[in-house]
Amino acid sequence: MPDNLNLTKVSKHFKKVLNPKKIIPEFARKTAFQRWAIAIFLSAILSLLLTPQVYFSYPEYKVGSIATRDVRADHDFLVEDKADTEQKKAEVIKDVQSVYDYDGDIASQIKLTVAKGFSFAEQLLIVNSNEPVPTQTSLNKGRNDFEKLLGIALSNDELNILQKYKFSNLISESISKIIAGIYKAELITNTTFTKQDTENGIIIRDIRTQKVKIERKLNTIKYVKNIDTIISKKANDILKDNNEDLRKTVISISKKLIQPNLKFNKNASERQKQTLLADFKPVFFQVLKDEMIIREGQKISPSDLDKLNAFFKIKGEKNISNIYILLGTFFLILSLSIVLFQLSKMWIQSDENISDIIFMGITTLFQILLIKSGIFMSEAVNRAFPFFSTEACYFAIPFATGAMLVGIFINRSVALIFSIYSSFLATFLFEGEISMMLFAFIGSVVASYHVSHCKQRSAFFKIGLLLGLLNGATILSLCLFSPSTSIISSSTITKLSMGIVGGIVSGILVAAITPIFEALFNYTTDIKLLELANLNHPIFQRMIMEAPGTYHHSIIVASLVEAAAEAIGANPLLAKVSAYYHDIGKIKKPQYFIENQQNGENKHVKLSPKMSSLIITTHVKEGCELASKAKLGTRITNIIREHHGTSLVSYFYEKSKKDRDPSIRSLLESDFRYAGPKPQSKEAGLVLLGDVIEASSRTLSNPTPARIKNLVRERIERVFMDGQLDDCELTLHDLNKIAENFMRILNGIFHQRIDYPDLVIREFNGNKKGNNVDTYRKQAEKNKH
Repeated sequence: MPDNLNLTKVSKHFKKVLNPKKIIPEFARKTAFQRWAIAIFLSAILSLLLTPQVYFSYPEYKVGSIATRDVRADHDFLVEDKADTEQKKAEVIKDVQSVYDYDGDIASQIKLTVAKGFSFAEQLLIVNSNEPVPTQTSLNKGRNDFEKLLGIALSNDELNILQKYKFSNLISESISKIIAGIYKAELITNTTFTKQDTENGIIIRDIRTQKVKIERKLNTIKYVKNIDTIISKKANDILKDNNEDLRKTVISISKKLIQPNLKFNKNASERQKQTLLADFKPVFFQVLKDEMIIREGQKISPSDLDKLNAFFKIKGEKNISNIYILLGTFFLILSLSIVLFQLSKMWIQSDENISDIIFMGITTLFQILLIKSGIFMSEAVNRAFPFFSTEACYFAIPFATGAMLVGIFINRSVALIFSIYSSFLATFLFEGEISMMLFAFIGSVVASYHVSHCKQRSAFFKIGLLLGLLNGATILSLCLFSPSTSIISSSTITKLSMGIVGGIVSGILVAAITPIFEALFNYTTDIKLLELANLNHPIFQRMIMEAPGTYHHSIIVASLVEAAAEAIGANPLLAKVSAYYHDIGKIKKPQYFIENQQNGENKHVKLSPKMSSLIITTHVKEGCELASKAKLGTRITNIIREHHGTSLVSYFYEKSKKDRDPSIRSLLESDFRYAGPKPQSKEAGLVLLGDVIEASSRTLSNPTPARIKNLVRERIERVFMDGQLDDCELTLHDLNKIAENFMRILNGIFHQRIDYPDLVIREFNGNKKGNNVDTYRKQAEKNKH
């Protein structure tokens, strides 16, 4: 026993801790938040389904590595053939000429440099001669400055020779003459000419005058390192009478001072090439859709790598645009979803019941997945049987399935909005083809309209066949918009066949899926209502045995509301079946209700009015519990909950006022009212009125047509004035029709019969010869008058 107590305590503790009201924040329990959450979640999923795939990373491949998976092209694309492209480029630019810049002022610049250097050296010698003993530091500084002015480095031997001749003008002038003579007669460069330069020649551009000439005899151009012979010859001619050491020094310094007057201009040469390549197009080869690029386990070759790089490069380029497309699609679908939900609120019976919104969201996802599967199967059929074109197979896709489900479980109006919504979304999968949108929309609207009040499951197949014929007519209409398409052709016949198949498949799918959605969302279709209308249902069998008066009362109420529902355009089947079950809660305590009391025994005599009122009103709650256990569905359960609204249990309220203790200050009327809510639909309002009228009609001692009429009018007016019909859609015009039908049914139930004399009855039962029933009836009527 202690263990059981501990388990009970633990169970209570966990129930308290795991209370949904504490776990789920208050804002998340609000209907508005739930609607937004569903819309955002639905839009996100649909965006991912409807837009091109987004990749966040791509595999890296290298030549010689092994592929870890198959890579198949999902679209046609071109791959550059690098070898052929380079070969073509080489052919295009083989005649291009390199550009060289010619500087004719090089000689003057060098001569000026030499003059400045030797002038500086002469001045430095004069300064040093005035010093008693020049320091090594000053000597080194003077040497560095001299070398810096010349722009070359001198050896010790060269410097000693120059110092020996005291940097005389003879040396500087000799060097200048040598330099001038060389640059006057020669073009000097430090660039090695290519074979192409030798064959095509070069373009020489004077940087001063910008004049251009083409030089084809490149053998006349000297390379700077091969100018030694010319310098030596020039020096020997100029310094033939001078000392050998001086001549060698002049030749050495001249060689160092020589610079190329012809330099290769890389940028200009490249521009020459680019000009020729401006109209050049690389060589490509095509990779077709569904072509295998690389297989798992295959070694990657350079050609394979080119294909893979091209494939993933295109995917990467598309990926950025796909992200923007994804975001745009998300916000567009979110806007459409909000519009769908807002419009649906006008026709969904309960704004607080979020299950209808969830159902439509799931149905939308199911419809889109169905279309995507249909597209995949169409392509597979085309590959297996090429004579069936992919476009023709598209017409076999069951576009109307989702709208038909919405029409069955909610209503036609919401199904119409859903048809627009789903048809628009379908265009994303067909690259915006308006023809497929029209095809899906027309079929969805017509099918959902006819399927909304199916009474038998076989009706789904009939509607599917009707949808197939409508699809055929739509296909013919679409073919007329395309002048290139012949009406009488194998292609058109194939499309017509596929359209008919699509309609039939829609009917089959809906017939198969309907029971699943009924169970998941606790929906009640007309087919299920017919099943529940069977009076052999266990609840009815129990009611006959335990609450026969309530059973009889429910049958009469059902007759009343069925006729009235037909007159005002409500659902007569729903009203009738709901009336059958509206008082099932009385089974729990049948003897506390007057229609089930026998032998004049009244259980309420020993109870206080408040307790009696509580027992009476509790039958609504108990009825809802029984309905939930029996899985009668949301619509019937709601009508059971609403069939008394918030009306007053007037008998016990008045009795309580009479029996009230004077010491009690106030008597709350709310304690004697039903919990509600008030009827939210026409069918619930009819059941409320039928229940009131039938119960009141039992009090008529002499139910003449006039009394029945007054009773019906008075009770309906009382209910109306009490505000019980404020939340349902019943108008005054509807109430007049309801009253007329109630009176007609009640007059049929309480019609007056002829009071036959005992003699006539005995003689008739004895079958007295020479008399018949009509004779006795006429005699009885005569006696009565």
